[in-house]
Amino acid sequence: MENQKIEDYYSEHSSTIFSEMLGEDENYQRLKKAKLAAEKALQNVISKEAWKQYLALDEIGNELECARYKAMYLAGAANCKKLEE
Repeated sequence: MENQKIEDYYSEHSSTIFSEMLGEDENYQRLKKAKLAAEKALQNVISKEAWKQYLALDEIGNELECARYKAMYLAGAANCKKLEE
């Protein structure tokens, strides 16, 4: 039950937490702009089908990264809970 509360809190606040942290980070913004420029260049030189496949792979990568952050967050929350007991 306690794990569900932690996971619910994460689900509600994770996008806000990370966007606030990264939104002000200059290095993140620089890398984001570079990625968008590289994607635009790639889109101009490959077929539409290849572009669709690239986007599908990028989405999978984003989901995996999200799962990794969620696991790190939940592990940290569990450690905090153990320390409180």
